[in-house]
Amino acid sequence: MLAADKLLLQSNLKRNATELKEKEFRLHHDNFAAVGTQAAVLAGFAVAALVELDVPPHTSAFLQFCFFVSTIVSLAANLQCVASTTCVSVWGSSLALRGPDGSVLIAVENMFMERKRIFSLFAVGVVAVHSAAMFASMIVMRVEAAVVSSLILAYSLYRLIVYSQKLYTRFHYDESDTVSFDDIFSGIYGGLPMTIQHQLSSGKDDPESGARDE
Repeated sequence: MLAADKLLLQSNLKRNATELKEKEFRLHHDNFAAVGTQAAVLAGFAVAALVELDVPPHTSAFLQFCFFVSTIVSLAANLQCVASTTCVSVWGSSLALRGPDGSVLIAVENMFMERKRIFSLFAVGVVAVHSAAMFASMIVMRVEAAVVSSLILAYSLYRLIVYSQKLYTRFHYDESDTVSFDDIFSGIYGGLPMTIQHQLSSGKDDPESGARDE
């Protein structure tokens, strides 16, 4: 009787702990979906700029170089962002739902470790789009309009950076102040296969998983 009650208690504990981890999984999944959608839109802008912009023959080689490089950087960064969010979401969901016991923990930790790279790619894509738009205005517009348009875009990029830093400061928190489930999961890890325990410990030791600031 006691043995059966012990097994039932362990089963309920593992199920409830997994449900807590699923909330974090949905958070990462939704964040990646939002970033991937916006990156796809920006990639479409870059492709349209490459195809539709008719560069006048008298345009200086320097402006052409800056425009095409900025556009290609935007396209490459946003496509990598789209591909990364797609792969992480698809494979992470597959691992969490169809993997062995404890796979949802591995999926969440690995999704978190990919967060910094994906957000960095998106930031590079946004900056490159602004730069490409500024150089495009210099190519196709008259001097007066090009100067005004470039100043507006430069101010927009500046305000975007300042606002992003302000939001980061508002929503940032110290990792030591977060709610920890280590005391709960410590009783679960011992019952997981050794391969899963090794992946979980490796994920927690990764240098990119130091501070969760979402």
